[in-house]
Amino acid sequence: MPGELPTLGQLNRATLIAFGAAAVILVTTVLPAEYGVDPTGVGGALGLTPMGEMKQAEHDAAPVASSAQATPMASKPAVAAPGEPVQVVITLKPNEGREIKAVMTAGSAMRYAWKTDGAKIRYELHGEEFNAAEGEYTSYEKGTSAGESGSFTAPFDGTHGWYWKNKTSEPVTITASATGGFSAFAAKP
Repeated sequence: MPGELPTLGQLNRATLIAFGAAAVILVTTVLPAEYGVDPTGVGGALGLTPMGEMKQAEHDAAPVASSAQATPMASKPAVAAPGEPVQVVITLKPNEGREIKAVMTAGSAMRYAWKTDGAKIRYELHGEEFNAAEGEYTSYEKGTSAGESGSFTAPFDGTHGWYWKNKTSEPVTITASATGGFSAFAAKP
């Protein structure tokens, strides 16, 4: 009959069905897309897991990039004669993140290479303009790798470099080297 209220059993059944559907959606789409966690493999099949991993890399990199704006190069920067390579080595504890930055002017270029002692870790190549507002930075490349190499041309005056996050359970050592148009190349605290 129209206007009758559902019984307690009908309400319980509808609630359980809604809860089950929400749990399936959470596990198969939300966790892979937002956090890069894919317990079922469905998120990977749908292409959602890489999106979530990139979001996590952005999230992990953002606080360090923000604090980097106001903090000058903390360690003594390495400066080389033009054309001479500079090398910086850092070790990341589990769940630790750090940066190595080059101070560059717009249009200057550098060749670079970095590698870990074997483990793949999250990285982001990014830059901050001098005197930029806190949290303001430009991201050039993100991913997970055991090493990368190439060349980079600064689009603006500022600091440009990498943020790495060690999501493994063991320490990871990173060796980064660069040659070219920078006035300093150093690890940040």
